[in-house]
Amino acid sequence: MKLPRILAGLALALSTAALAQSPDKPWQHDDGTIEFQGRTFSSWRDFHRSDLFDPATKCLTPDAVDNNDQGPQGFQGTSPTDCSLSSTTISPDYDPDVAIYRIPCVVHVITNSSGSEGNLTDAQVESGIRILNEDMNALLDTPGQNGTEARIEFYLADVDPSGNPTNGITRSANSTWFNDSGSYWNSLAWDTNRYCNIYTNTASGALGYVSGFPADSGHVGSPGDRVVILWSTYGENGPYGPPYDMGRTLTHEIGHYLGLYHTFQGGCGSSSCYTSSDLICDTNSESGPNFSCSGGNPSTCGSLDPIDNYMDYSDDVCMEKFTPEQVNRMRCSLLNWRPLLYSEGAGCITG
Repeated sequence: MKLPRILAGLALALSTAALAQSPDKPWQHDDGTIEFQGRTFSSWRDFHRSDLFDPATKCLTPDAVDNNDQGPQGFQGTSPTDCSLSSTTISPDYDPDVAIYRIPCVVHVITNSSGSEGNLTDAQVESGIRILNEDMNALLDTPGQNGTEARIEFYLADVDPSGNPTNGITRSANSTWFNDSGSYWNSLAWDTNRYCNIYTNTASGALGYVSGFPADSGHVGSPGDRVVILWSTYGENGPYGPPYDMGRTLTHEIGHYLGLYHTFQGGCGSSSCYTSSDLICDTNSESGPNFSCSGGNPSTCGSLDPIDNYMDYSDDVCMEKFTPEQVNRMRCSLLNWRPLLYSEGAGCITG
């Protein structure tokens, strides 16, 4: 009788389907609903407001682990130890007036298999890069104008790894990849030494993350070296809606991609600010993240919390700056840990 074999096959299929939906992370279905731990939510905003979401995991960038890796050879007298996992050395070699650094990007737009969720237009993708440049370079008459000009410019690549013309956008329809599973980067990544690879999908239920820091041993240049953004928070007027609809998630994650920690890392830290907390001295310390615009001017470590800094967890509308020393460390990370990623440009950055 074949019935037991049929039932066994059905059980195996159901088991495989259940495993595919990664019970350890939220899963967005074709109708847009999000399922996690037996509960269903109508939107990412509802999920993030629920008791199943830990606000501390808003950004899933892993903690840095100092492995004493000295990195590649320093460039023009600089040293990778100037921006290691455990310390920062501020140097005029990394000042913005030295040069403009231009970084080619590829944005991998991943939708579910039917294409009903996760789709971003080319214009929406372009708006995310524009906002990133406005924030990174404190462009006048933009929300980021009160920050520090980093003179780091991101642009959608116009040539792919094979030398063919491109708009710097790839598109894939795969529900497993869309739900941040399945090692999609092994199939999609462009040379991560030479391109900043940005992926939009469900970001495992967070707003975004990077897979590691520049100084992590063996990370730069690996296929998994990536920036991941929750698709609905990407770009201008993202479908997520307030408070994460101004494109600042990408700015925050690019800060990590270039070696910055959260402003609240290590809490109040110690007096040795270049070797503790976020390894930066001109960012005020804070005991923990701020999750909104925090009315009342919180001062959890004896000075005003940096709720206006891109590396806090504040709402998009609050964020408006990198500090001069954060800029110095990002440029250090480019020169010493990502030396093949950028080219030197000229002129001015206009967004």
